[in-house]
Amino acid sequence: MSLRVRLLGTIIGAMVLFFIISVVAARLTLTKDLMDRGRTEVTNGSNAFSGYWDARKDQIRLLIAQDAVADALRKSLQSGNAAALQDQLSNIARTSGLSFLTVVDANGKIVARGNGGQGGSLAKNPYVQRALTGETVSTAATMSADELQGEGLAQQAEADVKDGNNAIEHVKDGLAIVAAAPMSDQNERTLGAIYGGVLMNHFYDLVDQSTHSLGGQTAVLDGNAIVSSTISMPDGTRVVDSLASAYDTQKVGGGTPWVGSDMQGGTQYLARLDPIADDQNRVIGARWYGIPMAQITGIINHMTETFMLWGLLAMIVALLVAVPIVQRLSNAIARRSEQVNAAAKELGVTIVGGEVSGDHVAATKAAVERAGKIIGELGGSDSKVAELKAVNDELQGDMIVIDTLSQEMSGRLQQAVTRVNELSDVAAGLDKLVHGSSK
Repeated sequence: MSLRVRLLGTIIGAMVLFFIISVVAARLTLTKDLMDRGRTEVTNGSNAFSGYWDARKDQIRLLIAQDAVADALRKSLQSGNAAALQDQLSNIARTSGLSFLTVVDANGKIVARGNGGQGGSLAKNPYVQRALTGETVSTAATMSADELQGEGLAQQAEADVKDGNNAIEHVKDGLAIVAAAPMSDQNERTLGAIYGGVLMNHFYDLVDQSTHSLGGQTAVLDGNAIVSSTISMPDGTRVVDSLASAYDTQKVGGGTPWVGSDMQGGTQYLARLDPIADDQNRVIGARWYGIPMAQITGIINHMTETFMLWGLLAMIVALLVAVPIVQRLSNAIARRSEQVNAAAKELGVTIVGGEVSGDHVAATKAAVERAGKIIGELGGSDSKVAELKAVNDELQGDMIVIDTLSQEMSGRLQQAVTRVNELSDVAAGLDKLVHGSSK
């Protein structure tokens, strides 16, 4: 495998690993941050929905308090004109958006109902009892089947509630916001009380108004059953008369808000449940507010896809920059390899030449020694022979010096041979590194 391939493989591997780690880390961080943001949004929306609920309760209290001091109602009660009182109550309930409106005398006996119906007594109703003592009361309450029947609201509240296994529970009670106020004459003597409110079962004005203003989806629970909501089924109908799977008896039923995932109408929501308590602080229902999880997961998926797209583009740009750099680096190393290889060959030739020169020195030395022997054999006193012998002796001395230097050079050449072999190995290694195999 060539150097170029190795370098590019290493760069690509490092980039891919960095890219994968970055995407995973970004997605995990984004998921956590958006879920935290979603919980905050759901909490804020739920608090705002609670504000609408409290505003409606205050509105009902104010309406009942105003009706309690209305001269027309008071005169009709004093005169015992039940027919006129019923017409007045009916008009007030219709224009005020109340589900029912009833007037009782000082003993709690029903004088007239805005919805008509039979008479009877509300003397045992705790809110009417308090109103007859001079107190104005406003609270969420559970209305019994008998009370709903008397107010003509039984049909509105009655329903078959299904749980997740499609088991059916028949429900007759209802959840309402009620208020009661004393009715007195000009001398502050109690004439009776007025009692009215809004039944939340299958009443959609509050949830529709809240959803329109806040976004998200809202619902009202009677116990753990959804009795009013803006949550839609796939066919567009409202989710109603079904159990809230997210209702936690230990938390919501214990008076603690709950935030988590809840599947309603085939859609996964991030929802919050806030308990609804009566005037005795007993939890009788809950308010549900949620936003589709798809809003959060959609942002997460979009951001992840965007990050991946830009990451891939960044990788491509980086590779376009890296490939020429790796190519230039590989070419530079290849040139260095060729230069080292050429230098090794040139030095090898020099060494061979040096070895040849050493052989010539030895041969010359031997020839000078043979010439000296021949001159010695000639003998005689001839001046020329003596001169020749002196020259030969001088040459022989020079050859001794030259031989000594030659032997020293031979040692240096052996060292050079070792270096040449090392250079050859380096050149072969560089060549293999660049090309993947030795040439």
